[in-house]
Amino acid sequence: MERMEVIKKYICTPSSIAIIGASPKENRPVYGVMNYLQKIGHTLYPVNPAYKGKEILGIPCFDSLSEIPDSIDVVAFFLSPSLQQPVAEELVKNKKNHPVVWFQPGAENPTVELWLEERGFFVVSHECMMVAHRKWCF
Repeated sequence: MERMEVIKKYICTPSSIAIIGASPKENRPVYGVMNYLQKIGHTLYPVNPAYKGKEILGIPCFDSLSEIPDSIDVVAFFLSPSLQQPVAEELVKNKKNHPVVWFQPGAENPTVELWLEERGFFVVSHECMMVAHRKWCF
């Protein structure tokens, strides 16, 4: 799969997206991106153990990827690189399908990206999902 295929299939078209590092804080970039993605029709699954049992943008927040009951198209990392490896391992161990893994700007992690690619995941990095939608989907 090519990068533009991924953008057209999962960003331009409503899909299911797990947001790793979701936050209810309106001043955080993740909140703005989540708000945008929700408004254009994506189904979001916020993941952050700090907000488990609470809602972000009216959506229940999950403690971990493995708690999400549905199949996910994209796993989007908004998480500090130093915290990503356990989440990547959980993704590999518990995957219900083979989602695209998207590293938002500031969350890029060449080590984890390569580790996931070696396990067959398609990885997108160095591009914001919201910016990609605005650039390629109109």
